[in-house]
Amino acid sequence: MRRLGNPEELLFFDIETTGLSSKKDMIYLIGCVYVKDGSWHLKQWFADSPEAERELLFHFLTFSSGFSTLVHFNGTTFDIPFLRERAAKFQTPSGRQTPASLDIYRKIRPLKKLLSLTDCKQKTLEAFLGIGREDPFNGGQLIEIYKEYLRSKDDRLFHVLILHNEEDVKGLPALLSLLSFQDFFGSRFHFEEERFHTYQTYEKETARELLVTCRNESEAVPVSCRFSSDSYTFSCKEDLLVLRIPVLNGTLKYFFQDYGNYYYLPEEDKALHKSVAAYVDKNHRVKATARTCYQKRDGLFIPFPETAAGEHPLFYEEYKSRPSYVEYQENMWLEDGLLEQFLSSSLSFLK
Repeated sequence: MRRLGNPEELLFFDIETTGLSSKKDMIYLIGCVYVKDGSWHLKQWFADSPEAERELLFHFLTFSSGFSTLVHFNGTTFDIPFLRERAAKFQTPSGRQTPASLDIYRKIRPLKKLLSLTDCKQKTLEAFLGIGREDPFNGGQLIEIYKEYLRSKDDRLFHVLILHNEEDVKGLPALLSLLSFQDFFGSRFHFEEERFHTYQTYEKETARELLVTCRNESEAVPVSCRFSSDSYTFSCKEDLLVLRIPVLNGTLKYFFQDYGNYYYLPEEDKALHKSVAAYVDKNHRVKATARTCYQKRDGLFIPFPETAAGEHPLFYEEYKSRPSYVEYQENMWLEDGLLEQFLSSSLSFLK
């Protein structure tokens, strides 16, 4: 949490409303947690009648103005505009200052694919982190519970409403730990080891993969995870990252860019530069095209992003096919910048 600055300047908050329209519906509950003198504190304001909303807004806005940053979950879209509209309706003063805003949902949303999440709802993220809840309801279900409370003033309903909001705001600080995934993949790794692994596919065929282990120099992930991107699988645990890269043992093609300077030899299935092909019988050569301007190479290959290959020649199964490959070389990951370029390109969806 200290990546956001002084913890005592952060106010984590959540609102509960009777609907989605800030013009027709009201805020009946606001909860927040904050750090003071090194300890966490919980504060909640509850409107026990529709007329109490004005007072609720006044007390929250006055209290929140003492913090430099409001931290929320999808509040940019909902909570902040709703608060602003309701405060304007009652002409509620906003306090000494307008705090800055940090939306945890917007920060975490790019991680959905990486963490293999079904969605980015707060309860889903809490479950991913292993955070349990007593509250079984969602915000929509609580609307009817609040209306029933206004009719009955039943303390049991009051505690249901309070508990939901309490668990929402208490869960917010824990969600910040997920941001360490971005820090993890955005900082430097150093190569530790590589080894080949042979396994059987679902079709009972034998396949090989290259396992590359590297260690983060400064960050760690809060929970272990495994995900796939393009041809690769990534496994993260603490400060370790293991890349699982499929290995192709076979024949690929290297395509020359300036095909206008080449002839294609159909019988030999390869291209030759015209300075050499001039000595080949005209009946055995044709002008090369982009698709036929290649030479074949037998070897051990691994898929590699085109933007990360550096000085390594790129090979393909066919013209413009995907993925692109480089020929595997022992200790290639020790080359200056190669590992960083590979990770940056293969994890570009995080940016």
